[in-house]
Amino acid sequence: MNRNPLAVVLLSFLGLALTFIISSYSDVAAQKAPRNSSVPPPATVTRAKAKVPEAKPSLKISPNPDKPTEVAVGFYLINLGRINQSDETFDVSGYLSANWQDERLAFDPKVVGDTENHENPEKVWEPALTIVNAQSASKKTAVSITAKPDGNVNYLELVNTTVSSDLDLRKFPFDSQKAEVVLESLFFDDQTLVLHNDPKLTGYSKDSFVSLSEWQILDVNTTVTPQKFAPDGKNYSRYTFELKLKRNYQFYIFKVFIPLLLITLLSWATFWMDSNAAFSTQMSVGMTSTLTAITFNFTVANALPRLSYLTMLDAYIFICYIFFFLSIVANVTVHLLLQDNKKPDLIYENIRRLRWIFPLAFVVLQGIVITLFLV
Repeated sequence: MNRNPLAVVLLSFLGLALTFIISSYSDVAAQKAPRNSSVPPPATVTRAKAKVPEAKPSLKISPNPDKPTEVAVGFYLINLGRINQSDETFDVSGYLSANWQDERLAFDPKVVGDTENHENPEKVWEPALTIVNAQSASKKTAVSITAKPDGNVNYLELVNTTVSSDLDLRKFPFDSQKAEVVLESLFFDDQTLVLHNDPKLTGYSKDSFVSLSEWQILDVNTTVTPQKFAPDGKNYSRYTFELKLKRNYQFYIFKVFIPLLLITLLSWATFWMDSNAAFSTQMSVGMTSTLTAITFNFTVANALPRLSYLTMLDAYIFICYIFFFLSIVANVTVHLLLQDNKKPDLIYENIRRLRWIFPLAFVVLQGIVITLFLV
């Protein structure tokens, strides 16, 4: 049976068209099929996932998580400002230095091109030292942190603050005092940080403007002791910079002691006056001397805190009060006895004795005071 060639070509073309349509429909159905569909997904090429670099540990955490970090601390005084005795405060300026080891900050000097690397204080660990006896919270002004190639870190901070320190004024004005700058870590107890004294970083400047005219700097002393913080019960390492000062007492000798001594001697001049004719003058001298001593006392008291004990100067003025009072009592007693005209010769004899009894008693009492307070 002969086939028509045209029919054969048409049938062949129709078959190819149906095959193409069915194949295209199968690919679309496979792509749209849900995950739980039985239609298998087309083969795809899987891309290799990019590797994410591991995060570096934070430089703000302690460099030695397994043991306390040892930090060498020093304070170098560059200026001693106003000393307020009534508030018991000192104005100090100086350089706070610290040194510790942090291997994470080690570097190759050939790569960096320098023998030290300046670090950002906000991005690296530092001991967070604070002055605990500061009168008010001090803000960090100038801070420098540098690291050496071996990881040795140097910390330097300029400190300007007012610190509180107890004053022992019993020997005033022949006293010596101690101004203290007390440092502790604000965050880290002794399980994380231990302080040590570095003598190379400790001292005071020899410039003339460092000390005050009333005070002389003798020496400095440093100690490191554990200090328990009651609220959390933890121990913190405490560094104490102690500045030993001695008062220059010459001002008080010429401005207080000698004037009061002369006023006291003036009050005894009444024993050489005629007790009958100069009684009003005697009383005026005694009262004027007492009021002058009171003025001296108030002037000195304004420069001192409200103490619960007597200073040496207080005792000296108090004895002057006693002798002013006794001289007035003696003059009044003599005047009354002379008014009665009983044994005037004996009365005048006792007056002559008072001329040396009062000075001798004054010297003895003042000597006892000096011995008790100074010796």
